[in-house]
Amino acid sequence: MAESTPSPRRGAKRERTRAALIEAFWAVVDDEGFPAASLEVVARRAGMTRGAIYSNFASRAELLLAAVGTRGLNINRDFSRPGPLKDQLRTFAEGLAAALPNAPGTQRWHAELLLHIATDPALKAHIAQGFAGLFDVMAAQLEAQHGRSLAIPAHSLALAIQSMAMGFVYQAILSPAAVPATAVLEAYDALAEGALRLP
Repeated sequence: MAESTPSPRRGAKRERTRAALIEAFWAVVDDEGFPAASLEVVARRAGMTRGAIYSNFASRAELLLAAVGTRGLNINRDFSRPGPLKDQLRTFAEGLAAALPNAPGTQRWHAELLLHIATDPALKAHIAQGFAGLFDVMAAQLEAQHGRSLAIPAHSLALAIQSMAMGFVYQAILSPAAVPATAVLEAYDALAEGALRLP
C-alpha cells in the first residue's frame, strides 16, 4: 500500500506553526536572552501548548538550531555537483563573500549563543553531532568527486573549508573592512591548490 502524504493544507499549517514558534523563540531571546527561552516560555509566548513544540521539534536544541538557521548566514555547502575542486571552492567562496556583509548584524545574538552553548553540555553535544554529520556529508561529496587526487583526507578538507568559513565570519563581525571579498576568494583558491596532489 502506498504511503499517504500530507495534504498541502496540512503541510502549510505545520509550517505556519513552526514559523510561529521560531518567531516566539526569537522574541524571548531578544527580550531576555537564550537561557530564558525554555520550551514552556516559548510556547506561552506563541500562545500554544508545550505539546505543540514537541509536535514540531524533537527537543529545545532542535528548536534553537532551527531558529538560528533563520537568522544565520546562508552559505551553500553542497559539493555534489561535478567540477574541478578549484571551481567548487571558488563557488563556495563567492557565496561566503556575498554573505559576509551581513555578519556584523549577527554579532550580539552570535556571542550570546556561543556563551549559551558553552554552559549547556547537552546543547554543545547536539551541535557537535550536527557538525559531525555536516563534515561526513561534505567529505563523502568531495571524495566522490576527487577521490585519489586529494592530497589530504576528504574529511580534513571538509573541516578546513568550514573552519576557514567560520574564521572569515568571525573576523567580518569584528572588523568588516579587514575582510574584502578578494581575500576570501584567494584563500579558497589556495586551499584548492594545496589540497590536490601534484601531477
